Amino acid sequence: MKGKGMHDFKSHFRQFFKKSVTKDGEKFTSSTYKVFKYSAEFRYNIEVNENMLSEVTNRFRLIKPNVRAITYLQQALYTEQLGVKATKVQDVQKPARYLSDEAHAFLDKLVDTDNRGVDNESDFEDE
Repeated sequence: MKGKGMHDFKSHFRQFFKKSVTKDGEKFTSSTYKVFKYSAEFRYNIEVNENMLSEVTNRFRLIKPNVRAITYLQQALYTEQLGVKATKVQDVQKPARYLSDEAHAFLDKLVDTDNRGVDNESDFEDE
C-alpha cells in the first residue's frame, strides 16, 4: 500500500519475512489449503492442511532462517493527518452536539480535503 504521508512498513518487515515460502520443495499458496492453524508454540509458522477432515499435515516457516525475533515499529502508520471529504465532515458535525467533550476534541481536528486548515470548531456549537 503506497500513499503520501505514510511510513514504509513493508520495507521494514521485508527483512524478517520470506518473499516466497517453501518447505521440502512444496510452495505455500493459501488457496491450496482449507485448514490453517497458528499457535504460540510454533511462532512465525503456519500449519496447514488441504483436507477439512484431518489434522494439520504441513508446517511452513514464514520468517527467514536467520531471524529469531521480529521488531515492530513504534510509530504511527501515517506521517501527517489525512483529510476527510467535506460532505463526511458535515455528516459527522450534525449530531456532534450530543457528544462528549472528548469527542469534540477529536472532531475539532478533522480536516476536510476541500478546505484544508478550516477551523471546524465553530460548527460544533449548540444550535
